[in-house]
Amino acid sequence: MNKKIHNLSLRGITGIFVGVISLIFIFGIHLLLSQYSSGSAGVSMLPISFFEILIFGISFLYILISYFTIVLINKRRRKKNYLRKWDFKAKKIRRFYLVLLLLGGIILYFLMVNGLLKLIIPASLILYGIAGIVSNKHTFGATAIFGFVFIILGILAIIFPNLAFYLWGFAFGICHIIYGLVYFNFKK
Repeated sequence: MNKKIHNLSLRGITGIFVGVISLIFIFGIHLLLSQYSSGSAGVSMLPISFFEILIFGISFLYILISYFTIVLINKRRRKKNYLRKWDFKAKKIRRFYLVLLLLGGIILYFLMVNGLLKLIIPASLILYGIAGIVSNKHTFGATAIFGFVFIILGILAIIFPNLAFYLWGFAFGICHIIYGLVYFNFKK
């Protein structure tokens, strides 16, 4: 029995679900941004401040749905393995991700306020990668490798800003699905 299964684990079906959810939300945000910048849809009639609030709301909804999906699936897995709900390591990693989410949100907000919109996607990838590397000692699996992949994709998003959305979708969508599939057959 693996005691490194915590309530925020992305192994198995959890990673697959989060990857699919990520692809749906990233596609939706990309569609809204494309319509807004082209001026061809009703979305382009919105004032920029309202549009920013809309994108923020969608992003916040994505984070909430992903979080509750991860917690609920892992709750069932932990119960099946007779593990406590929130042991010390689970609480520690949850606090770590909460602090990183808050710091990341502040960093991304200041990038947006200062007009550095092209750095929002790379910064989110790099911050998530750092979280994966730092949390590796508390998790089961190759979380550090997962983190390095995100950092590399973040650097590529800086170098190739036209591909940033595709790299974002690949990272949060496809990489989570691959990670989930790799660990799907491990003892649950």
